Amino acid sequence: MIGGKRGYCAIGAQWRFAAQHYWKASALIAEPLIIIAFCIFFYGAFSAWFSKSPISAPMIFMGVGLAAGQAGLGLFYLDVDNHVLEGFGELTLGLILFADAASTNSRNLIRENRIPKRLLLVSLPLTVLLGAIVAIFVFPSLSWQEAALIAAILAPTDAALGQAVVSSKQVPERIRQAILVESGLNDGLALPAVLLFAALAFSVMPGETRGLGYWLTFTGQQIVVGLVVGAIAGGGLGKLIHYADGKGWVAHEFRNLSSLGVAVMTLFLAELAGGNGFIAAFVGGLVFGSFCKRRAGALTNFVEEEGQLFALIIFFIFGAVLLPAALEYFTVFCVLYALLSLTIIRMAPTALSLLDLKLKWPTIGFIGWFGPRGLASILFLLIAIDHEEMGRLTEIEAVVYVTVFLSIVLHGATAAPLSKRYGESRAARADADEAPSNA
Repeated sequence: MIGGKRGYCAIGAQWRFAAQHYWKASALIAEPLIIIAFCIFFYGAFSAWFSKSPISAPMIFMGVGLAAGQAGLGLFYLDVDNHVLEGFGELTLGLILFADAASTNSRNLIRENRIPKRLLLVSLPLTVLLGAIVAIFVFPSLSWQEAALIAAILAPTDAALGQAVVSSKQVPERIRQAILVESGLNDGLALPAVLLFAALAFSVMPGETRGLGYWLTFTGQQIVVGLVVGAIAGGGLGKLIHYADGKGWVAHEFRNLSSLGVAVMTLFLAELAGGNGFIAAFVGGLVFGSFCKRRAGALTNFVEEEGQLFALIIFFIFGAVLLPAALEYFTVFCVLYALLSLTIIRMAPTALSLLDLKLKWPTIGFIGWFGPRGLASILFLLIAIDHEEMGRLTEIEAVVYVTVFLSIVLHGATAAPLSKRYGESRAARADADEAPSNA
């Protein structure tokens, strides 16, 4: 009996120990979740007013995270594992890309593809090149590999930070679609460059150096496999859902969930096959929207809501954890490069790539300005941190985070007013339809 009582006591002690740790963990998680929930409630209650104002949802979530976290009032302490945040960010970006593509008019895109084609094939490489050159001059202590890494991380754009632009009916569909497609595909095209420059930026053993052939093969595989898997998964599964829905086999409560499953499978099947998940997600969304029109609208609304929620949580974590960690490394040169990245480094290549398309200068300026840096840049930095160890990683983090911070503020504040002003301009009316060109 004594032994039995001791056994019961030991079990009870284990349960008490587990319960204490559970409640401590719950308390650590509960505090930031309550603040996030309040932000969702507050922004949602006034969302119609906020959508017409210079205050965007990412601005509010980032600002509240910064004010309430360790760098501000210290209301909570949040320790986020980079691997968990990277996976969460990858899923979030994949869902947003899939949903955005599903809502895109694929027929119009095929007919009017010259602007996004120039932005992706001409402007994107020039942006990386110019960004690297400017980084070398602004940060003389950085190697050219580290400068190129900064440029590659900050090259992809995030249409979610200018949501008022891509959702504004005043902005011509052709222009909105070009901005959306660019942000949808440049993530996947920039990722191989990020991995290449991250590998070159840290000291590797002589026998581990990978040649140009490896990186060309890797990049080609990422793009081709991503395109193929995206088209097959998005088209095949979309057609199957369309057929099953027509037969009445899909229960009402699983319509959106089954479509969400297509988005997740497309993203991760491409990665398992050795392709780029972001390219696959966007291409899969395009094909899904074509084959499964009956579900595309509902999917877009459902996934956009889920994806927006996930993205806002990441912006909250960015303000509460990531940004404060890099604050001590912020310098005037970081701010200078960030401003150049959002203006000259982005807008000059954009203008050069669009010059012979006979677009009006206000249109070129509008497209050039709305190249915000957000979720993709945060995710790519986490990927670089995960893959390599760089001597000046803290300085690279500071440059990327201050650029994202300024982008959230500046692009969020200008999205609604500039969309209205541009949409009412003569340039918008003139460039609403595709102009004849030999391009």
